[in-house]
Amino acid sequence: MSDDFDEDDELPTAGSFVFFEFDCTDCDANNPVDDGLRTGDLALCSYCGLDLQATVSDEGKLTLREAR
Repeated sequence: MSDDFDEDDELPTAGSFVFFEFDCTDCDANNPVDDGLRTGDLALCSYCGLDLQATVSDEGKLTLREAR
């Protein structure tokens, strides 16, 4: 844990994790995201055009799957 963590601080929840870049699941291109990605957000790969939907686990892991 960092030195800035205090016992009274709350641990982050899945809703508080924000990702400002992602790697496309199809073409592996790295894509920056200005507003950040959170659970339920849609992302468009700017290289191959694949639409992806973001899910963030309670541990803060970003998972992307093809949007339907």
